[in-house]
Amino acid sequence: MKSFIDQIKLLSYGELDYFIVDSNLKVLDCVVENAAILSGSFNPIHHGHRKLLDYCSKKYDKNKYYEISLLNVDKPEIISDDLSTRLKKFSEDEKIIITKSSKFVEKATLFPNSYFVIGYDTGLRILDESYLNKGESLDDLFSLIDQKKCKFIVAGRIDVTGKEFDNLKLENLSFTHKNLFDLIEEKDFREDVSSTEKRRQDN
Repeated sequence: MKSFIDQIKLLSYGELDYFIVDSNLKVLDCVVENAAILSGSFNPIHHGHRKLLDYCSKKYDKNKYYEISLLNVDKPEIISDDLSTRLKKFSEDEKIIITKSSKFVEKATLFPNSYFVIGYDTGLRILDESYLNKGESLDDLFSLIDQKKCKFIVAGRIDVTGKEFDNLKLENLSFTHKNLFDLIEEKDFREDVSSTEKRRQDN
């Protein structure tokens, strides 16, 4: 039987692209297919995450997966002990993909035919060219997303002033790129909760 620690080592050494695990740190022998994937640090996971992934799974008839990348463009690398703590807060029936793929161009390559469920803030980063590597363009990113038959499902959130509900503005994207984004309307899904606020409540 594959062990969680061994899989983490293989992932760290670049000998493994990803593995799937449950809240008991049991490595699952399954593949990612027809997937709705909600990526995040999940520090901690909360009911807003679950409701969003449930909503998208049902609407698009997709299988549910969470994804935690040990590497993140905006945050420190997640170490093994910290990852274990986060995983144990998931439910037993939830499947969590572990990767080192911090960018969606990498995730789409690993998981073709997937719908990536993202929040408003992540959507802004995807459209922000400053997050791209030198020589890359948004056209390159979106062409690969399209080629891999993936798309983004975007959930909005209340803005920092607490008065308006925000979601992405796609006016500046070409028609070809707009079809890679499905924006969830406020009337269909809204959960005003964050992991940061949940950590404050737990402490």
